[in-house]
Amino acid sequence: MSGIPSALCSLRLGLEQVNLSASALSLLDYCPRLFCYVYLERLLWPAANAFEHEAEQRRGQQFHRLVEWYSRGRQVEPRLSGLDETVRQWWQVFLASPHAHPQGRVLAELPLWQRIEGFNLTARLDRLVIAPGSLQIVDWKTERQRPPDEQLAQDWQVRLYPLLLCGVADQLPLEVPFQPEQVQLTFWYVQHPQQPFQLRYSAAAYKRDLAHLKATLARLRQLEAQDFPGIPYGERCASCLFCSRCHGLMPQGIPAQDLTDWVWGAQEQAGEETPEAEWL
Repeated sequence: MSGIPSALCSLRLGLEQVNLSASALSLLDYCPRLFCYVYLERLLWPAANAFEHEAEQRRGQQFHRLVEWYSRGRQVEPRLSGLDETVRQWWQVFLASPHAHPQGRVLAELPLWQRIEGFNLTARLDRLVIAPGSLQIVDWKTERQRPPDEQLAQDWQVRLYPLLLCGVADQLPLEVPFQPEQVQLTFWYVQHPQQPFQLRYSAAAYKRDLAHLKATLARLRQLEAQDFPGIPYGERCASCLFCSRCHGLMPQGIPAQDLTDWVWGAQEQAGEETPEAEWL
């Protein structure tokens, strides 16, 4: 990749070393060069306070942890007092929903893994409910906005979660022979509890999603051979935290005092080791 010191390039992971999640595949669609920065070069932006939605992300993590504790039969109430008021409100909404009393065996934070076309594909299900003839995937969403169904249907989570579950279904404690039609997926929005996104899977959907995934993985191999070319400068580049690497411009919307010259810093120019704090 032109313009990047050889010392940094030597730290790049190979594609076989990367676990491809729905987030990784979404980032690949958004910008192949950004995918390379984040998943292969493992670059971090050190000014964490530059992220506008850090507080929202923290509240989302707290809510997910509460539901996980609850699903595992642990006491939740003693922990509520130390949490954000918004999270406590979300918790009451959850308790009033049918998801507080699932019918079936509940597996929380279930990791899935499958090797496809030489790549490691991974997912972590917030919840899987196993009932006779039914496998219900539930993903908790804490975003303010609930995207339209048409947009969600194309989401990599919607494609990948059922597909990987079908691949490991023979390892689950099922009472009847598995069929893809048993799989259901629900995105439950705590800020829009009456508007879940729901999908019933099928053998045809599995075939379609697997073909789409394989085509994406083939494209990923091609992009690797091309050294992950960047996209022309545009709106998405202007707000990207790595804009300086691709276009020599600092990203817009971040106060000057929060910007750190971490890409072309004096240590790198002098051939010294990059500080560990800048790497995953």
